[in-house]
Amino acid sequence: MEKSLGNDSVTQDAIRSFKTASDPRLAEVMGLLAKHLHAFVAESKLTKEEWLHGLKFLTAAADITTEERNEFSLLSDIMGISSMVDVVTQPAGATPSSVLGPFHNHDSQVRPNGSDLTQGQPGERVWFHGRVLDVHGQPVANAQIDFWQNADNGLYPAQDPAQDPHNLRCKINCDAQGGFNLLTICPHPYTVPTDGPVGALLAASNRNIWRPAHFHMIVSAPGYVGLVTELFPSGSDYIDNDTVFGVRPGLIVDIKPSQDAEVAKRFGLPTPFNEVQFDFCLVKQA
Repeated sequence: MEKSLGNDSVTQDAIRSFKTASDPRLAEVMGLLAKHLHAFVAESKLTKEEWLHGLKFLTAAADITTEERNEFSLLSDIMGISSMVDVVTQPAGATPSSVLGPFHNHDSQVRPNGSDLTQGQPGERVWFHGRVLDVHGQPVANAQIDFWQNADNGLYPAQDPAQDPHNLRCKINCDAQGGFNLLTICPHPYTVPTDGPVGALLAASNRNIWRPAHFHMIVSAPGYVGLVTELFPSGSDYIDNDTVFGVRPGLIVDIKPSQDAEVAKRFGLPTPFNEVQFDFCLVKQA
């Protein structure tokens, strides 16, 4: 008897095709992906023309992706997938995670703890400091902060050839008490990149293209689950309408005035100056 080519048969065949994978988790994930993608095609009654348009979209995303700008990461962000992965993988007791964004670069230089990242550029100075702790409030030894943000014009170095490629980004090794500090500038809201296929999708969907002001960081330490997150100054525009759904209540911070004379002298700041204090919490690996 000739094998049926009905919808369910095609879906089940696609799912079964991954069962021979040497990695059981790969078999599980790809089987579920096939199942839900097939369900999407069936429910939406996707036409061949629409599917070809989708393939062209993905090809265009690949064409624009570079080491400094990842269009697929941006697509994941604006679809809420990045944030959904954060939600389902959030370790209990850890600082909330948030999206990586398309502008993280792995080659940030290690700078001394207490560095001045501003280097005379425009922008309102802010002293950012805190500690990396475990769930019991104890300092985490050998923790590292990978920090990056946009400049006063709202752009990252990958978007602005006039900036030094390492502008306002660095890695800092925390001290024995998990402490870190650096001088930076207040970040600004900005639009996600709109010059590629994701931007065209947002425009066609009449979607907001803005993100609230934020600092990015990756917090890591040997033996602990790494943390990718962002901190959002309270009162920023778009904090209630982030186009990539990255804002979490536990990541909203106040920029407060500080009278700390020692810090003011060290960085040549007038008093009062702006400060943001935040302690990150990491969970031990299982």
